[in-house]
This record gives sequence, structure tokens and C-alpha cells, in this order.
Amino acid sequence: SLGDSSGLSLETFCQLEHVIVSPDGGGFSAATDIALANLGLMRRVVLSVPHFLFMLETLRNSDLVAVLPERLVRGQSGLVVVEPPLAVAGFEMLMLWHERWHRDPAHQWLRQFIVNSLEEQTC
Repeated sequence: SLGDSSGLSLETFCQLEHVIVSPDGGGFSAATDIALANLGLMRRVVLSVPHFLFMLETLRNSDLVAVLPERLVRGQSGLVVVEPPLAVAGFEMLMLWHERWHRDPAHQWLRQFIVNSLEEQTC
């Protein structure tokens, strides 16, 4: 546990052992590392996982920490959530599909449903 949420120093943040998501399997650098490098700092990334679902279970079952979008951890049990001690750039979410499904009415409905549900959430 990181204690209360009154603040986490940059020094402590960099000393903790971090896990990151790397969909291509093996990247150990992300937007947080760029933000830290701009300040002349580095963090200790010790694990890279392929998906956010693996990330949540990893965090629940280890002493590792991670920088995640708030919407992914909101309401998750077994996690302590604190604000990171620096601003980190966000990311875009993309939807991809095979062209054979582009005009399929059910697939069009599903894509629109996903867009609408994301627009309704506060990020």
C-alpha cells in the first residue's frame, strides 16, 4: 500500500517497481517514461504485460504499481488508487474491423453502441 492519497513524491514514484501494458509484447517504455525523461528522471519498469486485464490481476497479486487511465480502475476492488506526481499524456482508442463487416447492420449498431458508451463516460 502507498499509504494515503495526499500525495506521492516524484522520488518515491521513480523508486517503485512499475508494470506497463505493451500490446506488442515486450516494450518497457510508455508515455509516463517520456514525461519523466522530460524532467531528467527514470522509473523502474520491471514487467510488461500484453493487456489491461492482465494488468489489474497483476496489481492485485503483487507489490507493483502502474499508471492507468482512471476509467479503467474506477470501482475496482483490491487496488489503492492515487494521483501520479506528474502529468502524463493520454492516448487515443481505435476500433478496427474487417471490411466485410463494414456495412453489416448489426456490426454498425455495435460500433455505434461502443462509441456512445465511451462518450457518456467522463474520462
